[in-house]
Amino acid sequence: MDIKELENKLNSFDKNTRLDALKTLCEKVDKGEIKEIKKTNFVNLHCHTFFSFNAYGYSPEHIVWRAFREGLEAVGIVDFDTLDGVDEVLQSGRILGIRTSAGVESRVFVKEYSDKVINSPKEPGIFYFEGIGFYKKPTPGSKADSILSQMGTIAKQRNLTMIDRINNFLQDIKIDYDRDVLSLTPNGNATERHILASLDRKAKEVFGKNLDNLVSFWSAKLGVEQEKISSIIDNPPELQEMMRSKLMKYGAVGYVKPERGNFPALEEMIDMIKDTDALPVSAWLDGTNEGEKNIKEFLQLMVEKGIAVLNIIPERNWNIRDKKEKEIKVKHLDEVIKIAEELDLPIVVGTEMNKYGQRFIDDFTVPELKPYLDCFRKGAFFVYGHTRMGQTFNKGYNSQWANGYLPTKREKNSFYTKVGKLMKPEYDYKDIKIKDNAKPDEIYKKIGDTIYL
Repeated sequence: MDIKELENKLNSFDKNTRLDALKTLCEKVDKGEIKEIKKTNFVNLHCHTFFSFNAYGYSPEHIVWRAFREGLEAVGIVDFDTLDGVDEVLQSGRILGIRTSAGVESRVFVKEYSDKVINSPKEPGIFYFEGIGFYKKPTPGSKADSILSQMGTIAKQRNLTMIDRINNFLQDIKIDYDRDVLSLTPNGNATERHILASLDRKAKEVFGKNLDNLVSFWSAKLGVEQEKISSIIDNPPELQEMMRSKLMKYGAVGYVKPERGNFPALEEMIDMIKDTDALPVSAWLDGTNEGEKNIKEFLQLMVEKGIAVLNIIPERNWNIRDKKEKEIKVKHLDEVIKIAEELDLPIVVGTEMNKYGQRFIDDFTVPELKPYLDCFRKGAFFVYGHTRMGQTFNKGYNSQWANGYLPTKREKNSFYTKVGKLMKPEYDYKDIKIKDNAKPDEIYKKIGDTIYL
């Protein structure tokens, strides 16, 4: 079987097929049959997988495989409202010898900012929020398990409401959630983008080979000239982005207005994350919305509530055509990085990959990002250090051990960053015994020589 076929199998909905393909690819690397392996000091800790939506259909295994071939120092997945990829991304990292992490993202309600737009456009009080550094799922039946389940239920209900409204509007085509949408997912966790793909498919089924009628249909329903629709009708990513704008976003027929019951509370999600010994993460957009203009005040509130990390998607803050807009957003980027350092918040970055055309790796060579690469690398090491210490020694960031021996955020950041660089991804460290009362320096010696960053 050639490399391309094996890479395609990495995206199979069957878990065993994915794992077997990854192991076979690893064997080919070991035998020297795959030689195009790069080496960089770049990182990407924010990749969505097909467990929520990946524009290229990538599974956790495929993301780790590509990160390995591209030579990343660390790669992490973040999926909407599910932790289905946790075990697979960590296992893939061990197989290939690359640092990996797992996270979850959702939209939550921030009561203190109920009248201000934060990072969800035109939606006051709604906040894209994350947890990262998961090395296990919530214990079945636990409070954390209940909250995670509730997050999925709330997301599903939003989807059903949206589909009902869109079906009633489109009339000529109707999709069924179970049959047409969930069938596009590996484990039953659907997003807006799955709904869009389903609508696109259904329209093509209904109109068959009658392209003129298909174009006329979307032109009428989306309020867009037929010439424009005709130019993108065979380009699913572009057509579906237009459908999303016209059918789902603010003011559109399928738009679900933000209300307290439509989103989990910020505090509930933080509880779920910390109860699972993971790291609450504040996501930053670009500093232009009212809720982000005084970003220090906002982040101080988030720290009080328990966040440990800041997440940034760099691409949208520098790769901008409009010179004035770029100048403003680059300035905001510089400011938020400085403030995060003041507040002892490690920074993780990534490219999302839930929209076609998004990079797999940020261009860290550009002058807007190059000065901060070391900061972003440290953030990746920090998350990985927490993940491995929690998974292997029960000494993660929120552990009783950490709270006792590392009483300040700065001490925790330093310890887990050093350990994250020191621990080798391919080793399981299960033969190393670390006492419950071991001091940080003792742990460095047990694992290896202390690494100075």
